[in-house]
Amino acid sequence: MEPDETPQWPRPYSAPRPYTAPRRTGLKHSSLAAIAFLLFIITLVLAGAYFSRELDVFPQGSSSYTPVPRPGLLPFGQRHEPPPGQEEADAPLGRPALESWISDSYEFLAVKADGSPLTYSPCRPIHYVVNQEQAPPGVEAILEEAIRRTSRASGLQFIFDGTTQELPSDERPGYQPGSYGDRWAPVLIAWANPQLVPRLSGQTVGLGGSSAISLSNGFKAYVTGTVSLDAPQFEDVLAERGGRQVATAVIMHELGHLLGLDHVNDPGQLMYDEASNVRDFEDGDLAGLAILGTGPCSKLY
Repeated sequence: MEPDETPQWPRPYSAPRPYTAPRRTGLKHSSLAAIAFLLFIITLVLAGAYFSRELDVFPQGSSSYTPVPRPGLLPFGQRHEPPPGQEEADAPLGRPALESWISDSYEFLAVKADGSPLTYSPCRPIHYVVNQEQAPPGVEAILEEAIRRTSRASGLQFIFDGTTQELPSDERPGYQPGSYGDRWAPVLIAWANPQLVPRLSGQTVGLGGSSAISLSNGFKAYVTGTVSLDAPQFEDVLAERGGRQVATAVIMHELGHLLGLDHVNDPGQLMYDEASNVRDFEDGDLAGLAILGTGPCSKLY
């Protein structure tokens, strides 16, 4: 069980430059109108540059920059990200199960400059879809139970948007309007195999991670992610005595990665980096999830 790569979409800042029209005398009214119109167009362009946000993936530590116009300057179908603030409420939608953190046995996958972890907004739901083409029989209820426990521990709300044929990919776009509409793509939970997802080879039974967006003012947040589960290994797990409990714990472990938890060296935690007898979130897991569930809200993305 490993955390998936955490691509981020940075938004380089491009400050506007002031425009000063040259002084002229004796211009006709039509010329003044043309200059005024030109100034208006330039102002729009500069405002777009100032407020623009950029989406970019950082696959396996590499980086590249692709400028993306600010939503609103281009019509739907030509944008590269959704309008900001969709479904963002004025207050968190839920509260973590653990309100007093009594353990520090947790680690975060990514932290910001101030040391706080990267999080999903608690003021909007986390939508998810499931590719179940390779799913073992009977795992729907196991997945639902794992999501219910993770939601309760973190306070973050999950909404099931149905099934999908989308396949997991290291280059998965965070915005897919043709498939999911004018919004961030929902989290993809996919039943797969090592042929489809090579990182599931060996003893790795699942992968989980999220993608983040960065604003020009330094704000960062997760917007979507992927959980890949090795269907053949889950079939073997479910065939064993107590297999349902083990399978549920494995999915919860990957959902912990999805929300931002990293592995820990404490074998008493579900986020321990090796197989163990832990079947539920323990005190350190709960403390970390409580922190991840109380991140900042924002209508800016």
